[in-house]
Amino acid sequence: MKKNSKKRPVAQETVTIGIDLGDKYSHYCMLNESGQAVESGSVLNTEGSARKHFAGMPPARIALEAGARTHWWAQLLRSFGHEVWVANPRALAGKGRRKNDTSDAERLARYARQDPRLLEPIVLRSPEQQADLAHIRVRDALVRTRTLLVNLARSLAKEAGQRLPASVTDTFGTRALERLPAELAELLAPVCSSIDDLTRKIEAQEAKVEKLCREKYPDTRYLRSVQGVGSLTALTFVLTLGSAERFLHSRDVGAYLGLQPSQYQSGQRDPQLGISKQGNTYLRRLLVQCAHHILGPFGKPSQLRDWGRALGARGGGNARKRAVVAVARKLAVLLHRLWRDRAWYQPFYSAPPSDTTALALMA
Repeated sequence: MKKNSKKRPVAQETVTIGIDLGDKYSHYCMLNESGQAVESGSVLNTEGSARKHFAGMPPARIALEAGARTHWWAQLLRSFGHEVWVANPRALAGKGRRKNDTSDAERLARYARQDPRLLEPIVLRSPEQQADLAHIRVRDALVRTRTLLVNLARSLAKEAGQRLPASVTDTFGTRALERLPAELAELLAPVCSSIDDLTRKIEAQEAKVEKLCREKYPDTRYLRSVQGVGSLTALTFVLTLGSAERFLHSRDVGAYLGLQPSQYQSGQRDPQLGISKQGNTYLRRLLVQCAHHILGPFGKPSQLRDWGRALGARGGGNARKRAVVAVARKLAVLLHRLWRDRAWYQPFYSAPPSDTTALALMA
């Protein structure tokens, strides 16, 4: 651990620290009450090193940048009695400035000292929620890996003038090998075997998601009462937001997930921009997929579907895409409202809630 220290503040002074998290080392900068940098250096990303440096000092305000190690660092520093703020990386992004770990740490400290709201602070999930969300992340990685292998198998088969089955099921690999000539089948045997193995592992992860919804997060049944929203989307929504009380207004959820149009207004110039695409990318993608289902040929009649289809019928060639995004945004607001109020979804406002649907979802 490197250290460049002038004189540590006394116990009565309010100390502000900025920590720029890295892979092996993290750089820090400590400011005293008057804003002078009194200590800077780097610390190993281990509990022993962090405890040695930050556990024995008076409670301080510490700012971290969101990243892979943020949850671990925030939990550890809070156990030492410090006030921890997690900065949104977008709040620190800037052009035309020198960027290095040392200056980033000092910048974090000065933002936190001036006003923590300048950091656009991020609310971290609980360790339990983070662990449950890992099941969803594992499933997503397995699905992406299977897609890569399926595309590889199809590409190699087409080069040999062959065509593989259209659908991906638990027997895709076996059926694909039956259609291929002996030489190509021998080449693709490991790939096809891996595809079927990944399918079984994906099904196992989906069973875990269903179990989590049923046993640990029963409120997801209200979200799943919306036609087109399944267990995966409902659980991801609940775990990503963390708490229904986190947002005072449900409409703020759409902006939080990056489904709100960006704005770059200056003087008389206020151009129309696309959505901001901030927040959780995976959850935003799931909501867009649900919107596609709601507006598609298999979507059930509902006021949301009628509104989206009417919106898609207006405008040019991109009207359909804009309608899908608009429905995804409304869906995010709707899901939060159902979660907060613990209410069943009514496809049409004038229609009474279906007791049959409610009992089926509660089973």
